[in-house]
Amino acid sequence: MSDNKDVFKFSEPKFNIFGSSNTEMISVFEYWPIIIRQKKYVLSAILLIMFIGLPIIYSLQSIYQSTAKVVIDNNQSKLVGLNLESGGSSSFDFKVNTEVEIIKSNRVLLRTIKRLQLWNAADFNKKSTFDKFLSLFSTSSDKFAETGPRNYDDLSGQDIATLINKLSGNLYVTRARRTNVISIGIRSESSERAATIANSLTHSYLTEKIESKADSFRDAALILKEQLDRLSEEIQDYEHQIENFIFEQSPRISSQEVREELEVLRKEISIKTSEKLEATLKLARINRASISKDYLLLATSSNDSEANNLFKQFESIQSQLNDSSLDKSTQFDLEKELKQIDDQFVSLSSKLRDNLNNSIKNEQLKISEIKTIRQRLFSEQDLPQDVSLALYRMSQSAATKRDLYESESINYNKVAQKIGISIPDVRVIATAFPSISAVKPNKKLLIIGLFIFSTLAGLVIAIVRDKLIGGFTSSEQVKSVLGIRPISIIPKHADADTENAILNAPLSRFSEAIRMLRVGLDNYRSDDPGAQTIAITSTLAHEGKTTTALSLARSCALANKKTLLIDLDFRHPAVCDRLGLEKTEGIQDIIRNDGVLEDFYNIIFTEQETTLDIVLSGVAMKTATDVLTLAPSLDNFIKSARERYDVIIIDTPPVGLVVDTQIIAKKVDHIVYAIKHASTSQKNVLVGLNLLKLVKDDLMISTIITQQDSVQAAYYGMYETKYSYYYNS
Repeated sequence: MSDNKDVFKFSEPKFNIFGSSNTEMISVFEYWPIIIRQKKYVLSAILLIMFIGLPIIYSLQSIYQSTAKVVIDNNQSKLVGLNLESGGSSSFDFKVNTEVEIIKSNRVLLRTIKRLQLWNAADFNKKSTFDKFLSLFSTSSDKFAETGPRNYDDLSGQDIATLINKLSGNLYVTRARRTNVISIGIRSESSERAATIANSLTHSYLTEKIESKADSFRDAALILKEQLDRLSEEIQDYEHQIENFIFEQSPRISSQEVREELEVLRKEISIKTSEKLEATLKLARINRASISKDYLLLATSSNDSEANNLFKQFESIQSQLNDSSLDKSTQFDLEKELKQIDDQFVSLSSKLRDNLNNSIKNEQLKISEIKTIRQRLFSEQDLPQDVSLALYRMSQSAATKRDLYESESINYNKVAQKIGISIPDVRVIATAFPSISAVKPNKKLLIIGLFIFSTLAGLVIAIVRDKLIGGFTSSEQVKSVLGIRPISIIPKHADADTENAILNAPLSRFSEAIRMLRVGLDNYRSDDPGAQTIAITSTLAHEGKTTTALSLARSCALANKKTLLIDLDFRHPAVCDRLGLEKTEGIQDIIRNDGVLEDFYNIIFTEQETTLDIVLSGVAMKTATDVLTLAPSLDNFIKSARERYDVIIIDTPPVGLVVDTQIIAKKVDHIVYAIKHASTSQKNVLVGLNLLKLVKDDLMISTIITQQDSVQAAYYGMYETKYSYYYNS
């Protein structure tokens, strides 16, 4: 026996769902037949995934985005003291990018949260799926806790952080390319809600800008005020030193008249200072009375007749209002008069304060004039050099402090004026409006993606089923699963008359595949004398078993081999029908009647075109047929036929349906197992081969693929497209 390379042996399956291991580019035409064969599973996968996915897509919550736009205004920046042009475009880019980060800051977000009370908003109180799952395991007190409206003070630090994170997660702040326009977008499940939050956040941002600038100016004004107060104290200290110096050095002046005049001026300064102090104290009392609306204190502090009259009127009305018998009309009139008195009190208090401020200012001017006159008079005298030098130094120091005080006063007034200017360097150019269409999910795109995914899933299922679960489609697949390569791949014949293709179309691909099968079987012919006995079987019916047996027998006969074809498929005999003969007496009748060898040879039919001898089965039986295959007369006939023929081919029943083939397998040398292309289940093939392998250990089993699609014939085995001109179908 020749080396049994393609005889069935069990091996570890090595699957390759893409068939050929060829590294050439895979053509779509290779998989089109798979899609056609597995279209039921492709369509089922598409329909199932779409059926599940579409409701999920349409149930997804729509998210809307509303956007407000602001612009960084250079002109307004100058109004508030910012100069963005000095640094060029890079400084302006830095400014705009900084504003983007300010909008996203926690201060602006928290201001918006407070403004809209988002902690009570439904969309900000939704629990995530994970939180809902955890709530199932929470305590009863937590589970049934009331979640009514809350105040900001009721929030914990974690609650505030969660709100800020949620708002930040729905906030989209972008700069429009290299422009000074900033878009502030908010996403929400409600388009109106998104617009409200976007506009509120924009307002919070502008408010934050205004208040931040005002706070910075207030801080600057406070610093300048402290500096002015310090300078004022230093100036007063220098003036006091100068006055003391003049008082100490005046005895050294020779002129008595000048000394007396200096003393008069000193006393006048003292009087004016006392008057100024008295006015200052009086102003303080009036301010205290104005704040507390103390009519008596105002009257006693100001010594003003109008204030006294107001106090008397106030006392009179208060005493009348305390009368319990007062009717409502009179009470209303009295309260109206009291309101007028209050207005007069406010007006009078303001007038008195203004008068006192002017008086204090005038007194200070007079004091400064007298001091200047006194210092000039003293400096004009013939004084020692050290005295003149000391006076000059103190005078210059005081003058320097006065100049600095005036300069700081100007700066203070400028900053104080800017505190009231509520013009930010940003202005709104577009408010947010409710959006008509949702930004996500894009349901149309999701549906298209779902359809593409379901189609790909269906294709994968089709290929996997066709290559791994379904039928065999290539010799490489057969070898990877069964461990043996099929000795031939028989394609479908172009014409319907496949059985006669070996006669009518000898150059067709079908005929060439049959000849390849014949040559392949010759390689396994044993050296023993006698005919080579070959059984043709399959897993199930209609898998090309009978067509292969008849065509192979005819091919052997045409090759000048004395060939006998025996139809032992007693339940569904098909050879008779393929030859167009009537079902008359057959081999089953001889076996049932315990016929002798001569009876078997008497029913042999010889085909004229091929000289093929054929033994028909007879009429189909409706009972068990395993008894017939076990008959000794059948064994005797096969043994006798071995001596008369070169090749004996037996058409057997499908191995997956009846036990007849397992019995017949004991009587033959070789079994050809027909596997229908892309149809016969891999599992069923393995089961059938296992059943045959149990018959005897040295049984040779070869496989063939039948009824291969014409499209795929160009991809597998011998049927390359570039060789197709050799065959004329």
